[in-house]
Amino acid sequence: MRRPPHLHSRSGQRGLSIIEVLVSLVIGLVVVGAVLLSYITSGQTNRLQAAYSQMNEEAQIGLGILSRDLLLAGYARPTGWDPVTFKFGRTYSGHAVFGCDTGFVAANATTAVTCAATGSSPAIEVVYEADVTNTVPHSSGAPSDCLGAALVDQSAGPPATSIYIARNRYYLAVSSLGRSELHCAGNNAPATGGALVDNVEGMQILYGEANPADPRQITRYVSAANVKDLGTDFAYVVSVRVCLLMRSAEPVLTGEDPATYSDCDSVTQTSTDGFARRAYFTTTALRNKMSF
Repeated sequence: MRRPPHLHSRSGQRGLSIIEVLVSLVIGLVVVGAVLLSYITSGQTNRLQAAYSQMNEEAQIGLGILSRDLLLAGYARPTGWDPVTFKFGRTYSGHAVFGCDTGFVAANATTAVTCAATGSSPAIEVVYEADVTNTVPHSSGAPSDCLGAALVDQSAGPPATSIYIARNRYYLAVSSLGRSELHCAGNNAPATGGALVDNVEGMQILYGEANPADPRQITRYVSAANVKDLGTDFAYVVSVRVCLLMRSAEPVLTGEDPATYSDCDSVTQTSTDGFARRAYFTTTALRNKMSF
């Protein structure tokens, strides 16, 4: 005779063995570990992407400002036709660019800049006649320098013949937080310098010299000290190549990330402080120095 189901002995029922429990725990730990590893890796990837996006953006801003000014270098309005030389006179006939491999003694000088005796970072001065169409107009109605300050009329005549000469000096300086920045200073009185782009760790400026027989043919790119016509205001310089070495705002590299990068000389370097770095280049032709 069969016993009712509810009267069956519980002795035939069994739980999980210790081995099964351990196997389950191991599987669970593997799954949790994989999830955590994926999360950590994803977070590190996001930090690296954010750092490189930040460097890309800041480099684009810095090179854009420099390139725009270099396109204006040497610009001046014609003042009249010379039938002897078959050339137009100009409101400004000085140098379009002037550079120093060791930086300027005083970038914010109201007079002509001079090269520092020593220094590891170059500086460049970009000069052109400014007006309210090629610069951002100041609230006073005058053209402005690279920091938006009003330029001073340098003519002796009435307002109809006003002449504004922009002398924008670009250089690197260290902020109060200890970060290297791209700065610019004008030549107004009082002249001041100010930061344009943060986290610019290094800068290289090379000057493209033209062949005297063919002013549109660039023969070489050299540093300021090697420009062959230093005494004639960089007369044969018709283009400028700029490199900005950018650094991430915060340390983002770990032992698993590649720490090597190429500097402005295309030499492989290794980051030992956890900061990511990348070099950015641009080359700008000085349109007002090219012969057509």
